[in-house]
Amino acid sequence: MKKIIFSSPLKVRVRSRKSGILILFCIVLFTGIAFGAISGRNADGDMMKRLDFIFQTNYHVRCSQGFVSAFVSSFGSSVIFLGVIFLLGLSVWGGFFAWAVPFLKGYGYGLSAGYLYGIYGFYGVGYNLLVVLPGAFLSALVIAGASMEAVGNSLKIAGLFTRSEVRDDPHIQMKKYLKTMLLLLCLCAVSAVLDVIFAVCFSWIFKF
Repeated sequence: MKKIIFSSPLKVRVRSRKSGILILFCIVLFTGIAFGAISGRNADGDMMKRLDFIFQTNYHVRCSQGFVSAFVSSFGSSVIFLGVIFLLGLSVWGGFFAWAVPFLKGYGYGLSAGYLYGIYGFYGVGYNLLVVLPGAFLSALVIAGASMEAVGNSLKIAGLFTRSEVRDDPHIQMKKYLKTMLLLLCLCAVSAVLDVIFAVCFSWIFKF
């Protein structure tokens, strides 16, 4: 007779709660995109160049750089955000500030998208959709997921200072946090590869 295995209601609740929290972080991310898009329409070229190292906003450079430079540039931008999130997750108070990182990531993307649309119209929109969006979308989701993990780890560290009984071994929990961040770092590399692939395939169409 086949055995029917029912999942624990507790596990179902935990998964649904994590999904809800991730959606909340994605909302913060898309809010940043909206604010960035509004600001980007009034931005100037000099400001976009100054922000390029963090937000990847210099499209003249993106269209002309080689494969290795494009990968390093895209991957380095994601690593900066992920590194900040990782450190915030190691602090008791870091969880309060980890919420801001997805907003900043989204703001950077929205800023560049709004700038392209404001300067080049639908020509800029096409560049954004074909060249920027695929890698940026994955990178943004990684940052949102990393922020969620950082907030959760920060709360668990805070729980060590309460009088309530500690359910999880702190060493196991920290090991799990490190593994999760390492996996997200690999996904950042994947998003950088997507940036390179789509830039190679479509950036030649656009001349800014």
